[in-house]
Amino acid sequence: MKEFLRCHAMESMCRQRAAFHPEESWKFLAEAETWKRRALNKISFHFAECNTVESTTPKLHLTA
Repeated sequence: MKEFLRCHAMESMCRQRAAFHPEESWKFLAEAETWKRRALNKISFHFAECNTVESTTPKLHLTA
C-alpha cells in the first residue's frame, strides 16, 4: 500500500510541475500518466492479493 501512495504522490508532483512549467508540460504530463499506471497496477495487485482465497481442502485428481 505504501508503494501505491508513493506512486500517487509522484503523479501529483508531475502534474504540479506541468502547471508551473507550461513549456515542458507535455513531458511532465506523460510522466504523470506513467506514475498513474504504476499506482493502478499496485492497487489492483494489492486488491487481488487481499481477495485471493486459497482452499485448504485437498484436491482430488481424477484419472480415467
